[in-house]
Amino acid sequence: MIRTLRTSAMAIVIAAGWALPTHAQSADNAAIQQELAAMRAQMVQMSQRIETLEGQLTVAQSKADSAAAAVAAIPAPAPAPAAVITWDGAPRIAQPVDPKNPDAGTWSFKPRGRIHIDAGTISTPGEFTSTTLGGKARVRRVRLGFEGTVPGGFGYKAEADLANASVGFGDVWVTYTPTGAPMQVRIGNFETLNSMEQISSSNFNSFIERSAFNDAFINARRLGAALAWRSEDSDWRAEVGLFAAHSIDSSLDNNGLIGAARLVYAPKVSGGQLHLGLNYQYRDFADNAGGVASTGIGMPSTNQLARYRARPGSQLTDVRFVDTGSFAAHGDRVLGLEASAIFKGLYVAGEAQWLRSDAYAAGDQLSGLDSFTGGNLAVVPVGNPGFFGAYGEIGYFLTGETRGYKRGDGTWARTKVLNPVTKGGAGAFQVAARIDHVNLDDDALTAGPTNNFTTGVASPAALSGRLARGGIQTSYLLALNWYPIDYVRFMVNYGRVEVEGGPIAAQVSPLSTLPVNDRQYGVNVIQTRLQIDF
Repeated sequence: MIRTLRTSAMAIVIAAGWALPTHAQSADNAAIQQELAAMRAQMVQMSQRIETLEGQLTVAQSKADSAAAAVAAIPAPAPAPAAVITWDGAPRIAQPVDPKNPDAGTWSFKPRGRIHIDAGTISTPGEFTSTTLGGKARVRRVRLGFEGTVPGGFGYKAEADLANASVGFGDVWVTYTPTGAPMQVRIGNFETLNSMEQISSSNFNSFIERSAFNDAFINARRLGAALAWRSEDSDWRAEVGLFAAHSIDSSLDNNGLIGAARLVYAPKVSGGQLHLGLNYQYRDFADNAGGVASTGIGMPSTNQLARYRARPGSQLTDVRFVDTGSFAAHGDRVLGLEASAIFKGLYVAGEAQWLRSDAYAAGDQLSGLDSFTGGNLAVVPVGNPGFFGAYGEIGYFLTGETRGYKRGDGTWARTKVLNPVTKGGAGAFQVAARIDHVNLDDDALTAGPTNNFTTGVASPAALSGRLARGGIQTSYLLALNWYPIDYVRFMVNYGRVEVEGGPIAAQVSPLSTLPVNDRQYGVNVIQTRLQIDF
């Protein structure tokens, strides 16, 4: 375009010179020549400027072409990896940071939950009466939550329980697993490394209720942190933890602590799975609060008052046939053994725990914030009482399934149904039998007086009251479970519970001439559950 302008301008100048009339040319020739010379000079300058602009345009075009080539040479950014939705009882959304580098981590999220609806009956023993015995129904658990992973080796899980018109908490934790390391750090609200059955999800235990010693010894979730290690082949797992002596709550007076450890050896043996475990807890009870009882949740004591008791294999009643009553103690120690063997169809399992309390003694004196509730009075054993609980279980899947087990964690896991009803099958059928025993008798507790911690004066209680402390409970249980699919289960349990002694033995047999701790009686327990989880 610049060249066209230059040519047009010169043509106009020349044409102007040719178009002048003859008489004007002769009269004004000199003036015209001067004007033409000036115009020619201007045109030369204009031509030079045009040439300069042409050069600049050429350079600019060259730079533009080079820039365009450079931009074209830059590879297009890789599109972000798409999120993948899979189904495992509930949708799991996962998006890897870098699909070519698994170590970069993954964002993931999965909802989770369970509904357990129980119904059943507990018979009334002898002359004893209670409004909470007999036929009952209860929504035992309604849990909703979520779990997932965060890039960098982090994981999370949170569950809230909405049953019984209140809000409680299940597992609430954050984990950190370094890349390539056999270690994991866990911080939050979880079981205090206390028992295989207690640590395992209630979705996967064979009986509706856990063993009586877990109830009696108050094994539960608490706030804390734990460090776990497992071997590369998952045969070994070791874990240690430190916990506050309470679960998630709003109180500020629960300063007790729990130190815990668990060791599991779980090799493959003869085509099956073996599990051997050892667990230990050291529990230091919360301080007294000037005679005000703590309101903490999940505490192993009420301040410095210990109390161990168990229901008759059912949460459909609040009656405890065995109960030590409250006594003064600084804390306790719990040692447990675990053993199981799992084969196709058949499995056997058992656990035992021993508890030894660290009791106060007669003559001890306390004042101020160290004072006990109830007028600074409390039962003191004549030594450190000890208690024991255990269960043994055998089960068989009539339809050929293998009981689920999670290697590396040492816990029960989901049983995979071979022929679910969704594929035209009958589902899985499981039968199981269990003996469950808890002994809360101890001579040191039976002989213990009531101590006045203000004066240090100890006074023996009435013999009948002292003999009623504790009791022995042995349950014989049968279970029939039907799994139509992996995530649904119908359970029926029958139990015959035999009791010796305990706090209500005198009311059951008021005319007996036997000492209270020698009186025996039994009850029948029938319980059912409908369970759905995801």
